[in-house]
This record gives sequence, C-alpha cells and structure tokens, in this order.
Amino acid sequence: MIDGGVIISGLLIGGLYAIVALGLSLVFGVMRLVNLAHGELIVMGAYGASLLVTVLGWDPLVSMLVVAPVVAAIAYPVQRYLLTGLLRRGLEPPLVATFGISLLVSSALVIAFSGNARSMPAAYALDGVQLFGQTVRVSDVIAFVIGVVLVVATHLAMTRTRFGTVLRAAAVDPATAGTMAIDVKHVYAITFAAAAGFAAVAGVLIGIGYSFTPSTGTSYILIGFTVVVLGGTGSVLGTLWGGLALGVIQSVGSAVVGGQYRDFVIYAAFIVILLLKPFTQRIGDTVKGARAEHLREKAVQG
Repeated sequence: MIDGGVIISGLLIGGLYAIVALGLSLVFGVMRLVNLAHGELIVMGAYGASLLVTVLGWDPLVSMLVVAPVVAAIAYPVQRYLLTGLLRRGLEPPLVATFGISLLVSSALVIAFSGNARSMPAAYALDGVQLFGQTVRVSDVIAFVIGVVLVVATHLAMTRTRFGTVLRAAAVDPATAGTMAIDVKHVYAITFAAAAGFAAVAGVLIGIGYSFTPSTGTSYILIGFTVVVLGGTGSVLGTLWGGLALGVIQSVGSAVVGGQYRDFVIYAAFIVILLLKPFTQRIGDTVKGARAEHLREKAVQG
C-alpha cells in the first residue's frame, strides 16, 4: 500500500542518495572524469568512522568530522599526481586508473577488516521520530538534513565565491584558465578531494543506518550514477532533485513489488532513465530552441 509514509521515507533516503552522488557529479562536471573508485571512497568513510567508534568510543557523527577531511587529504595527491596527467591522454586512462584504485582499496579493506558485515552502534540509529504524522528513523532525518545542507552549500560555493568562478573557468576551458595564472592541477585536485570528502560523509551516514562490507561501494556507485543521470550530469542542484526522485521511486517500487526487490527497482530505474534520456534531451533542446526564437522575435519587435 502506498501512503504518505512511503513518500516521506523515499524523500528522506533520497537525501542520502544526493550525498552519494554529489562527488560523482562534481568530478564529472569539472573534469569530465568518471570516478569508478567513488564507491570505495564511500566505504573508506564507513570503515574509518567505525574504527573511531569502536576504538575510541566516538559518536559516529563526531567521527565524520575527522574521517571526511582525512579521506579528502588522501584523495588530493591521487588526483594531482596521477589522474591529472592521465586526463591529458583521453578519457580511458583515468577511467582504468580509478577502476584499479577501486580494486586496490576494496582488497585492502578486506585484508584489514575481513569481508563480514558491520555497522556503527549509535543510540539514535534506529530511534523513531514523528514527521508529518509518520514515524521515521532519526538516522534518515539526519542524513536528509546533511544532504540538503551539503548540496546547497556546494552550489553556493560554486556560484557565489571566487574559487567557484575559478573552478568553473577551469571546467569550461582548462587551457585558457592556465594562461590566466590559474593552477588547474590544484583546482582539479581540490575538486577531487572535496568529492572524496562528500563520499566519506555518505559512508558514515550509511554506516549509522545500515550494515556495510568492503563490497558495499559497488551498489552505491550505481545509485550515484542513477542520481547523476536523473538530475543532470554535472549539475550540483540536480543531484538533490535526482536523489529525492530516486528515493521516492525506490520507496514506491518497494511498496508495490516488495521490499526484497529494493535493489531491483533501482537497477530498473537506471535502465529506464538511460533509455529515455536521449528522448527527453531532444524535447528539452526543442523547448530551449523555441524559447530562444520567441525571445529573438520579441527583441526584434521591441
């Protein structure tokens, strides 16, 4: 049965999906790089926080403030000294490199932590709270709020700050940006590091509400790709709308066909979106063309 609770649950999980996709969208929008190691960066965040929670007794949300910068710091030199050079050789070399990194990180996590599922104990993880007359998990509300804040903050940073202007210049024309005293390598590395930090945040939030293993990143990177395609490649705000939409699609689909088909709903949505994207793109181009023509006619008449 589909009721308000199903929609609310979908929107809340959609906030988490937006964080999952934010780094993917940012890296692709700036560098046209498809980072196949993004899922492993998510899992690194989950395991890093789990270590701090287990060994030091930290709260998972507090551990996130440490884990995200650490993962970002690890990602910075990977982009600056490896991937940036490979980008000059075309799209395939960095794609293969990130795939290799994903295998390396996944194997390292298995060696360090085993392949057994784990989660982070938090007193509020499964607590319920009333929202619009529906009982929802506190962990889902926290993930939703953090997702909205991160996406909006990233959008404002890209559109209202000097670094955002520099970043967009490097994204549009890196060669010209380089002649304007912009350190494109540094901009790319900062972007990749920020994306890795966002992935780590997603990993911590996933670890609070769900169990995870070294291979968990595979399913979440597919979710991220689906959100990016749904919201628009390279669009920061689009990751929020895409995440919310996918969350609702998954929640409604699970209510209709059964919770055991939760992952199947996402895979099906991904395939349908890919099939419909060229058609919807053509419609969008037609609408934009018609609007531009209308504006030209008004300008001539005026």
